Amino acid sequence: MKPRLLFVHGWALDRAVWAKALAELGAEADGAEVLDAGYYGRPSAPSTLGSAPILGVGQSLGVLELLTDPPASLAGLVAIDGFARFVSGPDFPEGQPGAVLKLMEVALKATPGALLSEFMAKALPGGWSHFGVPDVEALARGLERLKTLDGREAAGRLPVWSLHARFDPIAPLAMADASFTGADVRIRQVRETADHLSPITAPGACADLIRAALKALDA
Repeated sequence: MKPRLLFVHGWALDRAVWAKALAELGAEADGAEVLDAGYYGRPSAPSTLGSAPILGVGQSLGVLELLTDPPASLAGLVAIDGFARFVSGPDFPEGQPGAVLKLMEVALKATPGALLSEFMAKALPGGWSHFGVPDVEALARGLERLKTLDGREAAGRLPVWSLHARFDPIAPLAMADASFTGADVRIRQVRETADHLSPITAPGACADLIRAALKALDA
């Protein structure tokens, strides 16, 4: 049975980040669920997903969300700019220092607009600023999830298809690779770029990877 697609975006983004990749997929994305965390408006939850297998497609924090709160029929994961853990720890030295997120939490409360502009400029050369009024509480919850969630064990139970920029300034490639140690990584594709928004900068590559995962799961 062909899997249904479930898209989950990363921190400080919204569902619009998937627009180009969905256009590339065309009819192959029919019936897809595209969630929105509500960082700039009303959040959306999945409708009835049914019993069909689900191919989760996550970007950045969205990958971690899919691993730690998966739909019951999750059959595979496409990890775009993604990771199974973000913050470093005794058993994960490759992660980012927790102090980074603490500084972001402080800045989010004081000057949310400036923080988001800085984050977007770092994630994507030239930035990306189509968003509306930020929901600071929702964004703070997202930072808390980045700080606390650990999906490494769950990643070991799923086939994974990954796409990452070699010089990702937000989630370094070494960190992402280390977080998927032990996972069944079917395809590991590395882009020779320095950004954290592959759905914007490489929607065709995202679509091709999703197609490969769909084909493998439907075999």
